[in-house]
Amino acid sequence: MPPDTSTTRLADVMGAIRRQFPLLIVLSCLLNLLLLVASIYMLQVYDRVLSSGSLDTLLWLTLIAIFAVVIYGALEQARRVVLGRAAGWLDAELNVPMLRRAMDVRLAGKEGRAGTRDVADLRTFYAGDAVLAFLDMPWSVIFLAFIWALHPALGVVATAGAFVLMGLALANDALTRDRQKRVAGVIKTHQENAMRYVDAGETISPLGMARAVFDRWRRRQAEVVAEQQLLADRTTTILSISRSLRLILQIAILAAGAYFVILGEITAGAMIAGSIVMGRALAPIERATGAWRAFVAARSAHANLKELFAGTSRDARDRVALPRPKGGLVFENVFYLPPGCQEPVLSAISFAINPGENCAVVGPSGAGKSTLCRLAVGAWKPTKGHVRLDAADVFDWDPEDLGPHIGYLPQQVELLPGTVAQNIARFREVDSNALIRATEVAGVHELILSLPDGYETEIALHSQRISLGQRQRLGLARALYGDPSFVVLDEPNANMDEAGDRALIEVLTTLKQLRTTVLIVTHRASVLTCADKVLALHNGTVAAFGPREKMVRPVQPAGSTAARPLHAPRLEEPSQIPGRENRLKAGE
Repeated sequence: MPPDTSTTRLADVMGAIRRQFPLLIVLSCLLNLLLLVASIYMLQVYDRVLSSGSLDTLLWLTLIAIFAVVIYGALEQARRVVLGRAAGWLDAELNVPMLRRAMDVRLAGKEGRAGTRDVADLRTFYAGDAVLAFLDMPWSVIFLAFIWALHPALGVVATAGAFVLMGLALANDALTRDRQKRVAGVIKTHQENAMRYVDAGETISPLGMARAVFDRWRRRQAEVVAEQQLLADRTTTILSISRSLRLILQIAILAAGAYFVILGEITAGAMIAGSIVMGRALAPIERATGAWRAFVAARSAHANLKELFAGTSRDARDRVALPRPKGGLVFENVFYLPPGCQEPVLSAISFAINPGENCAVVGPSGAGKSTLCRLAVGAWKPTKGHVRLDAADVFDWDPEDLGPHIGYLPQQVELLPGTVAQNIARFREVDSNALIRATEVAGVHELILSLPDGYETEIALHSQRISLGQRQRLGLARALYGDPSFVVLDEPNANMDEAGDRALIEVLTTLKQLRTTVLIVTHRASVLTCADKVLALHNGTVAAFGPREKMVRPVQPAGSTAARPLHAPRLEEPSQIPGRENRLKAGE
């Protein structure tokens, strides 16, 4: 079994980020040691320079301190550059795999909580001050040890303050963790609903639904804002208490230091140095409290991404590249049970289409025709059984290798942001000859030339000018791009006018001449004239399957002895098909 590359993908990226931490820890150690320079400099000036009046000592102490500060600035820049580059690399390495994995999860009929926002939260965490605060926190111990060395009483004051601030940080986590996760999920759903309302404007506005819909959205938005405000209030309260406490501790350590100076146990320089070093010791803890929200968001984002990347993903790195398929399609006892459903949409589907044949799929709405199409192209995986193309399971093919040899036109045609040419060429490198050939066969070449910029027309800017029928014909051209050997068309003429219907018949005739295998779902009898075989579905099972001549018979109109031509045939009832009880045990 190949390794679970989707899981190792996330682990590899996070592992590469973690491998930067030894360098960051060394830099943080040096930086925090250099932070002691100001305190040591002040201690020496108070205790040596002022008492001795030596200008040479003052000069050299000042030069050494300035040099140390310059080194500090260079190391701080290096640390931030390392984190910034690592965060940018993380974004570049995770975004596309995350989108691909999210698409696979959606095609599998599951819900994934992860999105681009999670990758952005991770990038923000590693690029911001949150990581720096956590890297600096352990070195607070060194600063506290320095204060203890000045005087144990000063060490007690500083250590007690540090423990109180850490307790406030932990209290902030305990009070906001669960609510933060819940609010994050609600916000994501709420934002998605808002965009759905905007996209559904053509329905909402004419039906007078706008006020009711947006009032409902506003009420829920108010609830979300109230939850966010509550979280912000709690965090702000704890942060304000932390800052006030740190100022009180500064006063307390100065007071204690002054007391021991009066007693003669420490010098005035030690008193000032202790106050400064305690500020350095407590600053990372206070910063960590302020950065806790970013940490919680990053932790939640990592959990969502880990859940998304868990499980086996179709990855091409360990697959053998199979040759171009000839187009033979076989369904072997295929069942499909959508996630969360008790009854299968398709049951015991078995049939076979030879390369170059045209098979029409008919049946009432809800019979499972669109599901059959999705299984045939490998968009969905059967719960049981196999869908084979040239004897190979379609899931054994790498989609990037198989895709150029397959044409697929779903019921709802999605044109993506980009030019018309890019959409038809499937966003690969545009082959002008293949592009023109596909559009001419689909009968949309002149339609495209009539658009504002022809083939370079941006879909996003001019989508309102493209009708559903034209969109379907553009989707048909995309399905035919690259001369695929296997084409699946799910009700390709559902939104077409009579001219589009005639163009579709011409397309099917051309594909038959090219020996292209075609699986087409239709409710129109005219399409059956191009079919070699007919597959009838009913309630997710095969009602009948066989050559068109056996499946379709001319119908004599009342009062006439002439047979109706084949362009207006009628399917026989299953009970009228000879041998129906022995159908389809081996694809017949």
